[in-house]
Amino acid sequence: MKEFLQGCSRALGIVAGFLPIAMSFGAISVQAGLPATAALGMSAWLFAGAAQFAAVEAFRQGLSGWSILLTIFIINLRHIPMSLAAQKLYGKFGRWQQWLLTHGMIDETFALELSDRSHPFPYYLGIHLSCWGAWVTGTALGCWVGLQLPERWLQFALPALFICLLCGGLQGHWNRDAAIAIAVGIAITLIAQPLGSTGLLLAIVAIALVVSRLPGLQTLSEDRP
Repeated sequence: MKEFLQGCSRALGIVAGFLPIAMSFGAISVQAGLPATAALGMSAWLFAGAAQFAAVEAFRQGLSGWSILLTIFIINLRHIPMSLAAQKLYGKFGRWQQWLLTHGMIDETFALELSDRSHPFPYYLGIHLSCWGAWVTGTALGCWVGLQLPERWLQFALPALFICLLCGGLQGHWNRDAAIAIAVGIAITLIAQPLGSTGLLLAIVAIALVVSRLPGLQTLSEDRP
C-alpha cells in the first residue's frame, strides 16, 4: 500500500493536467453528437488522449468507421516503440500485471517511469490508476457540462493537448533542431489544413519523418534524466 500511495503521489502533476483536457474531450464528444456512454467507454477502454480527440473530430465530419479506426491506429503507432522500451521495467512482473500496466501506458506515464529508478508493481499501478481515473472522471464531468458550453470555447482543446505534450517533452532541452521541428511542424500543419482529416494524418506522418531525421532531437532524448 505504501508503494501504491507513492505512485499516486508521483502522478499528481499529470492528474492536474489531465482533468481539464479530459473535460474538454467529454464536452466536445457530446456536442459532436456522441452519446456520453460512448465517450466514457472510449476513455475507459481506449485511453488514448490525442487519438480520442481525432476520433471525435472524424465522427463529427461523418467519416466511416474504418477511417476512424485508421486514424486511431496511426496516431497510436508510437506505442509500439514505447512498449519495447518499457519492457525493461515491466518484464519482471507477471503476464497479467504487464497487461494491466500496458493499458495505462501513455506518453506522460512512459516519460515519468523511464526517468525514474525501478520500482515494484504497486508503485506503477498507483501512477497508472491515478492517471486513468483522472481521465475518466474528467470525461464524465465534460459530458455533464458539455451541452451547456458554447462550442467555440472548446475548439482549442486538441491543439492545446499537443502543445502541452510538446512543451513538456522539450522543457529545459531547447536546441536548434527542436526549434526547426516546431517551425516545420507548424508549417506542415498549416499547409495540410485545407485537406481536413486527410491533411491531419499526412501532417502527422510528415512531421514524424522530419523529427526522425534531426539528430539534435536524439541527443535531446539521450540527455533527459
